[in-house]
Amino acid sequence: MLETDISLLNAREHVNLDELESDIWRRERHVQARQAATRWLASWQGLVLVLAVVTSAATGAAVATRLAPPSGFVAEEGLAPSNLLLGSR
Repeated sequence: MLETDISLLNAREHVNLDELESDIWRRERHVQARQAATRWLASWQGLVLVLAVVTSAATGAAVATRLAPPSGFVAEEGLAPSNLLLGSR
């Protein structure tokens, strides 16, 4: 079995390994560039998310200060769906 594998390796076409090191370094630069782009994109996505949350909180706080506090009595309470289902008493 080992002899057949060795003979198959010897019989195959000769592969030129002169460019192997430069191909490896080219691939390494490509991987590093993709990782840097991924980190940059994740950072910007995080920044956009933080800005959206802060803007939403500021808008909610501004709207909440302009609204009157809710009262304990609501005139339309008799028209609530839960009251309509139970019927009038």
